[in-house]
Amino acid sequence: MIQKPEIQLSRIKKEIDFFRPNKRILVSVPKSAGDVFLSTSLLESLQENHPDFDIYFACEPQYKQILHKNPFIYKTINYEPIMQNWADMEGNGLWYGFFDISLFLPIFTQKLGGFTHNYLDNIAFNLRK
Repeated sequence: MIQKPEIQLSRIKKEIDFFRPNKRILVSVPKSAGDVFLSTSLLESLQENHPDFDIYFACEPQYKQILHKNPFIYKTINYEPIMQNWADMEGNGLWYGFFDISLFLPIFTQKLGGFTHNYLDNIAFNLRK
């Protein structure tokens, strides 16, 4: 059951360290141990391109162990469904948001047309050609 946005936002707010001077990036990968693990390959580049940012990684609690002691993650936090909306995380209008950059990585693998048409439109790629 998805809870009201206000409840989700209050839980996120409790996990952010507002006392730090750094800007914040949110990387959200809620499900799948494989997706969480593979997404860590992006973190070094993200940190190199944004050295003055703290990277917060949001996932479901059962996947946090995969991220344990990752040197590029400032803090691992619990995933909330509202994190799919970048405007709620980065701010919009009078709402300032919690993060300067919000990346919801599964939008490309789990939310958009990866498996459209009952997967009858798949194409085989021959990498040897």
